[in-house]
Amino acid sequence: MTKRLPSEFAINMSLEKMMILQQSELSIVGEFQYFDEENPCHLYFIGKRPRVTIVPQKFHYDNKLIYFTFKVQREDSYEEIDLKVTHSFKDDEIGIESKYPYNSFKIMVDGSERYMAKVSPFIQEMYRCSAIDFMDFEVLYIGQSYGVDGARTAPNRLLSHSTLQGIYSQAIVNNPDHEIWLALASFSQINLMMFDGKTKFSDEEKIADKERFKKVYDKVQNNGLNEQQVINFTEAALIRYFQPPYNKTYKTTFPNPAHKTYAECYELDINAVCIEMQTDEIVGCSFFSDAVKRAPWNMETFLLNSTSERKSMFELS
Repeated sequence: MTKRLPSEFAINMSLEKMMILQQSELSIVGEFQYFDEENPCHLYFIGKRPRVTIVPQKFHYDNKLIYFTFKVQREDSYEEIDLKVTHSFKDDEIGIESKYPYNSFKIMVDGSERYMAKVSPFIQEMYRCSAIDFMDFEVLYIGQSYGVDGARTAPNRLLSHSTLQGIYSQAIVNNPDHEIWLALASFSQINLMMFDGKTKFSDEEKIADKERFKKVYDKVQNNGLNEQQVINFTEAALIRYFQPPYNKTYKTTFPNPAHKTYAECYELDINAVCIEMQTDEIVGCSFFSDAVKRAPWNMETFLLNSTSERKSMFELS
């Protein structure tokens, strides 16, 4: 018979911060001070998006609007996208400068540079949260960069991260019609508890669970789980969910009590691990993979015990 304990615990790892950039920009991440001690970045996604370039020859403007034209590459064909942006330059002369491969541009006003941007981030910001599929992030690989001493400098460490460099280079070669991007991520931990007031438990079960509850609550809520293990099971859950083509570990083996990298969850008898990513609000696009449909919000729950052994705390009936 499927069992449920009087008190059950689950851990929800929710996306807190995310930054999408390219490998060449890793060295300046620290200058933005976006990630900090409260929200460190130890997880990253490697993904691809269709290559998008600007068409400088079609740039023009009037007294209210600037008109851009972009080309989206889809395998060996191209689709043109028009974009209008309001401006306040009045009678000034507005121009554009862009050189091959036309993936960045400068806006010139009366001969002086006023604005410089990469094409994809510019479009992503202008169309923020709109349904433009070529800005969505297709997940190819998920990894972590965590210092042996727990150093909170993942973006800097990624500059020399051998796994990242290898996967990144391979992805570029295999996807010539796409641009390869990185998504640096920070997840926050939300502890969930449930008390079963419907099921009838014996006095012995109640007494045993009272001691168990005290132990688990003190560890999870007060002392905190081991940071490395939290990163490990978050990475494993994300890999199991997205099934990225360049990952091997965890794609079919998470969760598993034999994995020592997140054994603390089993030692504490945690009921489930959940992952939640609402990317449209943070980075203005959806995430997807061959296994997961594109969506602005992704969530999945992984039971740490089989359903024949333990009833999910989220199953109310």
